[in-house]
Amino acid sequence: MNIQQLEYVVALDTHRHFVTAATHCHVTQPTLSMQVQNLEKELDVLLFDRKRSPLEPTPAGRKVIAQARQVLREIQVLRDSVKEEKARLTGEFRLGIIPTLAQYLVPLFLVDFVHKHPQTNLLIEELPTDQIVDRLKQSRLDLGILVTPLEDDAIREVPVFNEPFLAYVSRGHALFGKPEVRAEELEEADVWLLNQGHCFRSQVLHLCNGQEASCSRRGFAYESGSIETLKRMVDRHSGYTLVPELSVLDEIGTNPVVKRFAAPEPVREVSLVAHRSFPKEALLQALRAEILASIPERMRINGGQRRIRWRPGNS
Repeated sequence: MNIQQLEYVVALDTHRHFVTAATHCHVTQPTLSMQVQNLEKELDVLLFDRKRSPLEPTPAGRKVIAQARQVLREIQVLRDSVKEEKARLTGEFRLGIIPTLAQYLVPLFLVDFVHKHPQTNLLIEELPTDQIVDRLKQSRLDLGILVTPLEDDAIREVPVFNEPFLAYVSRGHALFGKPEVRAEELEEADVWLLNQGHCFRSQVLHLCNGQEASCSRRGFAYESGSIETLKRMVDRHSGYTLVPELSVLDEIGTNPVVKRFAAPEPVREVSLVAHRSFPKEALLQALRAEILASIPERMRINGGQRRIRWRPGNS
């Protein structure tokens, strides 16, 4: 048994196809197949059911693959710890970020981060929370930016800032004439929602006292994956939507349809997340510092705010 064989087995589990896995590992398909077979012979167990398409691990194979991933992760920790002293902030890093943050936050910090750390190559991908967490555990991402808490023992959370919720209200709505919005006023209103799968949607429903039906009865007629689309629906029709502050930075104080909440202001906690074995502390802290420098100072984590949960059990 050797490291290369473990890498081939993990690649085969990830891609579920011999040719694709071999391409990923930069070897020929016969080479990869032979090494996987050699490992199966050594362990005296069949790791993959080759009769299925795509390939599927056998029950015994799943256990071996899980352990192989852990071994490779620890080997990578060893390699990275050596590189850390030599390279510091150099190399390619993979960052996942949820969609309701990506289009507003990334443009604020990315250019300055790259300018300050020219030897880094940051690969950024928009992904839902569950996929970010899964890829961190599979070592397919280095870091994530998402809403916490996750309550996952395998994931380290580093809070960065609290982003307030604001109401985006049509001019004909009863909330438009109010200087600020209160959460208890949302139950009877016409809220436009993001579609299911977005943690921001879940937080909006929690902010509506958890009463999904009464809070969003008419909003279910149209759901969108885009905050910008919901804002346009409010502009053209009626009702309101709730938006994260970064999405309306240029409109606060100038656009009367944007309303703040009365204290305690509802917020979502935005954090950098990584697998607990992630060794590149310098990268994590450099990213955190750049993000903090790019956002309004009022978003720095402090008291007097109400953190809105997005999962049952979160607070």
